[in-house]
Amino acid sequence: MKWTLKKGKKRDLFQYTQRKLTVTYTWLIILFLALFSIIVSLFFIFMAYREQSNSLSSTMYATQDGRVVVPDLENSRSDELYFFYVLDNRGQVLAQSDAIPQLSERNLAEIENWQPDGDSFRLRWQPEQQQRYGDLIIRTDDRLLFVGAHPIMTTNGPATIFAAKDITFYWDILRNLLIVFIIILIIFIIAAVKLSSSMSKKAMIPIQRTFGQQQQFLADASHELRTPLSIMNTSLDVIELENGDTITPYSKEVVSDMKEEIDRMSRMVQHLLMLARSDAGSVEFEMGAFDIAPKLRQWVLAFEGVAQKKAITLRTMLPDTLTVKGDPERLKQLVYILLDNAIKYTPEGGKVDVGLDPNPKQWRIIVRDSGIGIAEADQPRIFDRFYRVEKHRSREEGSAGLGLAIAKQIVIAHRGSVVLESSPGKGSTFSVEFPV
Repeated sequence: MKWTLKKGKKRDLFQYTQRKLTVTYTWLIILFLALFSIIVSLFFIFMAYREQSNSLSSTMYATQDGRVVVPDLENSRSDELYFFYVLDNRGQVLAQSDAIPQLSERNLAEIENWQPDGDSFRLRWQPEQQQRYGDLIIRTDDRLLFVGAHPIMTTNGPATIFAAKDITFYWDILRNLLIVFIIILIIFIIAAVKLSSSMSKKAMIPIQRTFGQQQQFLADASHELRTPLSIMNTSLDVIELENGDTITPYSKEVVSDMKEEIDRMSRMVQHLLMLARSDAGSVEFEMGAFDIAPKLRQWVLAFEGVAQKKAITLRTMLPDTLTVKGDPERLKQLVYILLDNAIKYTPEGGKVDVGLDPNPKQWRIIVRDSGIGIAEADQPRIFDRFYRVEKHRSREEGSAGLGLAIAKQIVIAHRGSVVLESSPGKGSTFSVEFPV
C-alpha cells in the first residue's frame, strides 16, 4: 500500500474551519431560499392548473336542451378560449369554433390521434409562425395552450370535445417570477457570504482564545518541566558517581530505570514544546545550503549502538556529496525520528537501509526497514499527534505518538512531502521528498 503526505504550506486550522463554517452557513441560506422558491412556484402552477382545468371543464360540460353549447370564439375572446372542436371517433369535425379560423388546420393537428377514455388535459407549445392566406398574412407569437378533452355520446355515436385556452400570460408570469427569484438568489448569495463570514468569525473568537491559552499553557509547562527533569537526571548521575561502589545491584537497576523514564519524559517534553511553538508559529528554521551526505552518515552512525543491541543490520546508500537547502538541525531531527521508528519496530536480525536519491527537480531521504509494517487503515493517521498503531507495544517502547507529528511539521516547513509504502509483516519505506 502506498500513501502520500502531500507537500504544501501548513494549513491554518482556524482559517480552514472558518471557511467551512462560511460555506455551510451560505449553503443553508441558499437551500432555504431555493426551497421557498420551489414551493412558491409549485403552488402557483397548481393554482393555475386547477383554475384553468375548472374553466375548461365548465366550457366542455356546458349544454343547452341536451345539446353541446359551442361558443362563438371568432367574435368574442373574453374567456380566452383559443379553439373548441367536437370530433367523432374517425376525426371528423362535428362542430368547431376558432379564435383565428385560418389556424384551424394547425390546431386540429395538435389533437390528432388523441382519443382519451376520460377527461384529460395537456400543454401544447405553439412556436411563432407566419402564414399567408391569399392577400392576408397571419402572424402569431409564441403561445402556450392548455388543451382539454371530454368524451361524450351523440346520436351518431361517441365523440370528443376538445377545448383550448391560451395561458401564455401565466407562463410569462411564471417566467418573470423565476427571473425575480434568480435575482433575489444572487443578492442573497452575496449577502449570505458576508453574513456567514461575519458569523463564523464571531464563532471562532472564543475557540481561538481557548486554543491559544491551551497552547500557551502547553508551551509554558513544557518549558518549565525541562529544568526539573534535567536536575533529576543530573542528581541520578551524581548518585551513581558518589555511591558507585556501595550501591546495591537492585538500587542500580532502580536508578537505571529512573534515568530511562526521565529521558523518555525529556524527549516527550521537547516534542510537546516544539509542537506548541509550531502551532504558535514561533519555530524558527535556519534555512541554508549544505552538504547533507557526510552529515547523514554521522546521523546514521549515532544509531549503530542501538541497532547492534537488536542485531539489526544498518546500511547506508549515499552519494559522495549532495548539496541541499534546508535546516540541518531540523533535518537531523527528522532522520532521527525515522531511524528511531525503523529500529524500534524491526524485530531482531532485521535490516534498516538509509539512502539519498539526488534528482534535478527534487531530492529524497529514504528509510526502509524489514519490520512489522503498517496496516492500510492506520497509514493516513500515523502523522496525527498521539496516534499509535500498536498502543500496548508503543507504551512498552516508550513512544508517546509524537515523533511522526514532529516529522510532519519539519517536512511541511521544508515544503516537502512524504510517500509511505508499507504492508503488515513486510516492512515500511518512508520516502521524504524535498524540492531542490
